[in-house]
Amino acid sequence: MPSPVQRYLDYRMTVAEWIGTAVLLGTPYLVIGVAYTLIGNEYLHRAEGLRAAAAFAGSVVYWPVLLLLGSCTP
Repeated sequence: MPSPVQRYLDYRMTVAEWIGTAVLLGTPYLVIGVAYTLIGNEYLHRAEGLRAAAAFAGSVVYWPVLLLLGSCTP
């Protein structure tokens, strides 16, 4: 008789279930990142072209780091 932990670890997921889980976990992260980027980054106004696109994407992805740095620096 397998233990409850072993039964839990033996559970198999399909590719569609993995994709669905990734979407469910990634959507709030990206929504918060877009909101953070649109609300509080004045450096996006100075950037143009490809640099602006890279700054926007980087800010969306790295918003937790930017939030921490913003709160720790004077």
